[in-house]
Amino acid sequence: KDEQEDYYHWHLQIIPRLTTPAGFEMGSGIYINVSFPEETAQFLREG
Repeated sequence: KDEQEDYYHWHLQIIPRLTTPAGFEMGSGIYINVSFPEETAQFLREG
């Protein structure tokens, strides 16, 4: 028996979906920001 098999464990990620992921998001793991930069800047200014 291989020694590494004694330490093998499952890896599971649970990620909430905020938008509908398409091929780019699922394939790359990078999500596209769907908010307008002006709205985000205003939100950050207001704190």
